[in-house]
Amino acid sequence: MPQTMQINWVPSIGDPTFLGWFTVSAYFVTALLAAKIYFTAENLFDPSTFRKQKIFWLFIAVTMLFLGINKQLDLQSLLTAVGRYYAKKEGWYQDRRRIQIAFIAGFVVMSLFSSVMLIRYMTDTLKENALAILGCVFLLTFIIVRASSFHHVDELLMGRIVGVRVNWILEISGIFL
Repeated sequence: MPQTMQINWVPSIGDPTFLGWFTVSAYFVTALLAAKIYFTAENLFDPSTFRKQKIFWLFIAVTMLFLGINKQLDLQSLLTAVGRYYAKKEGWYQDRRRIQIAFIAGFVVMSLFSSVMLIRYMTDTLKENALAILGCVFLLTFIIVRASSFHHVDELLMGRIVGVRVNWILEISGIFL
């Protein structure tokens, strides 16, 4: 693994604004609420589905915790810096666009597959979990859009509606669901 100085990445707070911290807090509160549901699933859900519910809410809790940490540590920037380091070191930096597109395409396919599998797995509990499932799909879509990082997409996401950045509206909406 390369040293931090070689990959040109320094750990720092990714979004030190009020809404950045609000979003991180929303991720953590959602993780805590999902964990509470996980630990009380036997009392909350039908005996025939509570095991499935426990797995689902544990997935939500762990995912929200990770996304909250990632929101402020900006781990995708570390991944990009490591990729750039190895691309230059191994001599394929000039082909990086094709690799970026392949990575994004793979992430899209994986996300679509995961969304379909999640919906199929949760079929018998869709009524109880429809908003949470929709929120997961919404957040996956948001993450794909952010990961694509095409210039015109970034301009749209950095745009403002009533003074609030579009990417905050989309991300917080997914967390809320």
